[in-house]
Amino acid sequence: MARQGWFSITLIILLVLAAIASVYFYRSLYSEMAQLENAREEALSDAEDLQQELSRARQRLAQRSTSADRLEARLNEAQQSLARSDNELEASRSQIEDLKERIADLEADLSASQKQASARGDRLEQGQARIEALDEELALSKSRITKLLASREKLESSLAAATEEQTRTRAQADELADELETARTERQQAREQLAQRKAALEEVAEERQSVAEQYREAREQLALQQAQRRSASETIEELEARLQRERSAMDNLQTQLEDLSNEKQTLVSRLEDGTTVIKLPERIVFDSGSARIGKPGRETLKLLATALESFPDHLISVQGHSDSRPISPILQDRYPSNWELSAARAASAVRVLEITGIARERMQAAGYADTRPLVEETDAATRRMNRRIEVLLYPDQFNVKVHSEMTSE
Repeated sequence: MARQGWFSITLIILLVLAAIASVYFYRSLYSEMAQLENAREEALSDAEDLQQELSRARQRLAQRSTSADRLEARLNEAQQSLARSDNELEASRSQIEDLKERIADLEADLSASQKQASARGDRLEQGQARIEALDEELALSKSRITKLLASREKLESSLAAATEEQTRTRAQADELADELETARTERQQAREQLAQRKAALEEVAEERQSVAEQYREAREQLALQQAQRRSASETIEELEARLQRERSAMDNLQTQLEDLSNEKQTLVSRLEDGTTVIKLPERIVFDSGSARIGKPGRETLKLLATALESFPDHLISVQGHSDSRPISPILQDRYPSNWELSAARAASAVRVLEITGIARERMQAAGYADTRPLVEETDAATRRMNRRIEVLLYPDQFNVKVHSEMTSE
């Protein structure tokens, strides 16, 4: 009887120890699950940060190279965080398997204990009270096992949700990697195109030989450099509105000049560097062989002045051109050559424009005689085409540069 009593006490102690060990084991498991949940939340937070960073990278195309480097670093961090989450999830799964085995072993031990208690029931009448206590402890253990099983189900559900979230995070990381690769490809293509354009410009520069073409190229480069240093206060919308006003003014002027000259040639054009060229045929401004501007010519220049209101910051260069025929003897006292005639016509046009309200510091007058013909002179019609006034509107960037140079001189 003493041996049986000792055996019962030992069994009770073992059950209590098993219950205590189970409590500590699950407490440790809950702590590890909390750490796993924190790690998952950090991974989700990192993924959201990456998504926000990608959105900002799309909006800053000019800074795409630097943003791509930052995205790549953040992507590496996200991948490392995902790898850590995978390891922690795998460890949690292993712990769950261990928990299942421990629960199975505990149930087996309980089942064996129940069988042993039932077999010895007839011989352990004096230990009946202890067996009842053991039954109560067994019931308590079963209740705890039930709670542990419920906790295990919740843990498995949380692990499934974490796995699904991890899959979404990986998909987002893959999309981010694709967009990063696309950004790198576009940046490389832009560099290649820039290199090709530079090579093409170098080839064109080598082919250009005339002084006029070299001057135009230098002016284009200067305008480009000045445009790159444009003040940040001038927005894209303002530039577009300004260009629209300029185009509208030039279209109206083209129509009005066609009506005056009865010619269907292009009288208003725009060069690649932004310079606008306005051609005024001789007969709608001047009398033949004279620099005097009559009433029709003044009306024409008033139309021009109205169009120039859309170009408030441009430098205005008025250039006179003649045909190749020499000045008649009657006019040689006043205009010894076509140089004097073309320069006088340009100066007369500038004076009329000044009267209409164009600031004199914005204008310049130049005469080119017959050195820059539009067409080869073969008859009266071609000579008439070469007799003209050209008004060049240089962009404001070049205007500022010219005024700066004039001031320094």
